Amino acid sequence: MLKNRRLARAIADVGLHKLKTYLEHKAQWYARETRVIDRWFPSTKTCSAC
Repeated sequence: MLKNRRLARAIADVGLHKLKTYLEHKAQWYARETRVIDRWFPSTKTCSAC
């Protein structure tokens, strides 16, 4: 069972990497910028008033 979870995780990671690569390519194509933020960046709370 643990082996299946690892395989599923590996497949999911490849999928996310492919998506990131695709988005970066499209951004370059349209002269846009992509930004990668830290996984734990508190993006839902950007200021104390929110």
